Amino acid sequence: MQNLTDESIIVSLGSAGKTLVKTSDDLSMRLIHITDPHLSSLEKTSFMQVRGKRRSGYLSWYRNRRHIHRPEVLEQLTQAVIAESPDQILLSGDLVHIGMEQEIIEAAQWLKRLGPPNKLMFIPGNHDNYSPDSLAAMKRHWSDYLPTDCADSTDYGRGYPLRRDNSAITLLGVNSSCVTRIFSAAGELGPEQRTRLAEALYRDPNDRRFQCLLIHHPPLPGMTKRRKALRDALQLQDILAQQAPDLLLYGHLHHNREHLFGATRIFCTASASSVYDASYRVFELQQDQQGWTCHMRLMTRDSSSKQDAAFSVSKQETWSSIPAQS
Repeated sequence: MQNLTDESIIVSLGSAGKTLVKTSDDLSMRLIHITDPHLSSLEKTSFMQVRGKRRSGYLSWYRNRRHIHRPEVLEQLTQAVIAESPDQILLSGDLVHIGMEQEIIEAAQWLKRLGPPNKLMFIPGNHDNYSPDSLAAMKRHWSDYLPTDCADSTDYGRGYPLRRDNSAITLLGVNSSCVTRIFSAAGELGPEQRTRLAEALYRDPNDRRFQCLLIHHPPLPGMTKRRKALRDALQLQDILAQQAPDLLLYGHLHHNREHLFGATRIFCTASASSVYDASYRVFELQQDQQGWTCHMRLMTRDSSSKQDAAFSVSKQETWSSIPAQS
């Protein structure tokens, strides 16, 4: 498989990214999508220690989330994903619960274990950038996985979309994790990030590279209730209608879903730590003279097994993407 991590690939993190170059005749690639691990523990935090919006988030964790998002489930999934030997892991946010620095430190250790920055594309979710102080904590402890030109900025969208290129594939990641008021889990890209995304999605008719876009929130209008929706989903829909990526991956909803929007295949993957349906998706890409063939394999944990539950194929499908010629 063509490896996006060795000296071949152009890897751009924001506008001031690292650049690596390699050539290869092997035009196959394995991508894995995981999302919403919610891996942090608040066991050592009390309700009286948190303030504002974090109080409602803490109660949600105490009453529900700590029973649903289990570290032993995430450990099983992590081992399974690493064993797949992916060329790139695509992680679409919500590593933690209420964006506290101690949670972000805890998640940093898991990030390093999951993969180095040049093998793992990460974009934050709303639970990562949960409060006004969360972004600075992410920059202190997750800097290797964030855009290189956002270090001194208070703008959560600075440096996005992330972009990774080689001769065969383009990976893009946008950041919808704006800080919101209490009881809101909405997201927003904002006009500047949307403009940069439209430019990044543009393809010359002779460009045969496979395009994959990563976002945390559901990308289109009507995919979820308003409280959890992307505020500028309508504007994003207009961009996607004119500059369609081949594949779009998102999280946030904690369930496995799929959609077709024009020529774009859209997939949501269930939470990586859920006791009900923890999942990851494998995309096997193969390019030939006609275009791309993609085989999707959804791997879901058997929730009926109490211990050592295995991940097995719960759905798979194959499709072809043949680019237009000038």
